[in-house]
Amino acid sequence: MKHAFSKILLLLTALPLLLLSCKKYEDLQVNPNEPSTATPSLLLTNICISVFNYDPTYPAYAARHLTYYERGNSAVDYSWTSGEYSNFDVLRQVEKMDELAQQNGAVNYTGLAKFFRAVLFSQLTEQFGDIPYSDALGATDGNTKPLYDTQEAVYAGILNELEEANNILDDASGTIGGDIIYGGVASQWKKLVNAFRLRLLIHLSKKEGNSSINIKEQFQNIVSNPSQYPLMESGDDNGQLVFNESATSNYYPTCGSLSVGTAVSIEEGFANILKERSDPRLFSFADPITGLPANIFDNYAGVNAGLTVADQQTVSANASRINRRYPDINNPVNEPLILMGYPEQEFVIAEGIARGWVTGSGEDHYENGIAASMAFYNIEVPAGYLDQPNVKYDAANAIEFIIIQKYIALFMQSGWEAFYEQRRTGIPHLNTGPGTYNDGRVPKRWLYPQSEYDYNAANVESAIRNQFTDDDVNEAIWLIE
Repeated sequence: MKHAFSKILLLLTALPLLLLSCKKYEDLQVNPNEPSTATPSLLLTNICISVFNYDPTYPAYAARHLTYYERGNSAVDYSWTSGEYSNFDVLRQVEKMDELAQQNGAVNYTGLAKFFRAVLFSQLTEQFGDIPYSDALGATDGNTKPLYDTQEAVYAGILNELEEANNILDDASGTIGGDIIYGGVASQWKKLVNAFRLRLLIHLSKKEGNSSINIKEQFQNIVSNPSQYPLMESGDDNGQLVFNESATSNYYPTCGSLSVGTAVSIEEGFANILKERSDPRLFSFADPITGLPANIFDNYAGVNAGLTVADQQTVSANASRINRRYPDINNPVNEPLILMGYPEQEFVIAEGIARGWVTGSGEDHYENGIAASMAFYNIEVPAGYLDQPNVKYDAANAIEFIIIQKYIALFMQSGWEAFYEQRRTGIPHLNTGPGTYNDGRVPKRWLYPQSEYDYNAANVESAIRNQFTDDDVNEAIWLIE
């Protein structure tokens, strides 16, 4: 009996091994707890994170919302060097998402692919000028030396892609899986697509009437046809990423940053803009001078970014640091990061009206933008705020007033948009000096990446010859000539 039991035990021990040996080798390579193939929804989530999640401090330094005086930095001063083509890494993911979507007939992903292409290529051309566009993303087919398109051609192309995105996106085509921005609702993305297209058209303001792109007509067509081109109706439509406390990777980007908490102040010019308008958003952006009570305008001051780093450090003792909620480790959610929001859309439309591109009440859109920006910080527009001489809508000075309010609304939001708008309009004046280098000039672009000189020299050098005297940060790109 004991001998028989030993045989049974031996059989039971060996049985799993026998069963395992019957499984194919390929079966053992699949982890049932991990997805084995990419899907459009998985790629979309990663693309959203790549596009919507960014470090908001560097653009804020360049646009002089903030200044940083711990040490010199290429974004803090204006001695800029080479930029990066990292957007092409994300564009390859967008291309793959579109490929999978077309295989599965998931047309809304194709619409989103066109939107993300427009966003990512616009960011590239805004940085450098001419870039690879129509000939880009062909490395897997052997094209490792793409030709460069003119900035005008890039803008024409991405505006057309946004038109196509608007035509494709449809709630009737199904919920969009993997969507961490709008919860899968195609019609919400459609509003962002059209608002973003208005942004790009206003970027072209210097080229109206001097380009093959029908700038004014496109702008007018979008604003005048809400049934065909729906736009954002409130802050609830903001294209934004909301953070959470589930993991450090989901925290607000500056959460826990020692440098941001100790060596970053509101810039003097920006502080003065807010104080001169008795603008309560100042209290949300900055802390009072150390030791003084909060919410009193006289208790806030900025640091002039044109000073040397040593002088900024000295002055900072009697100035306002960035509001502690931004670096606070105990506040990982803080506020959403906006790619493009309703306040900006309203300021863009107001400017379009001021320029005569479309009819309507510029004042209404201007005031909508102000109210929506304040509402983002849970602030009601104070009584009398809109009646101040430097705030009250004035058709003769409309564009200046609109851009100033947009500049305020873009604080730590929308990436480099505040800098690009200052570059386009010259509003507001940015402080320069020994601390900014570059002979007191504000750069107009970035140098092309060194990798282009290493691997695509003939084409990048041709692009430089067609645009500039040299690859220089102070050269004006076509958009702002």
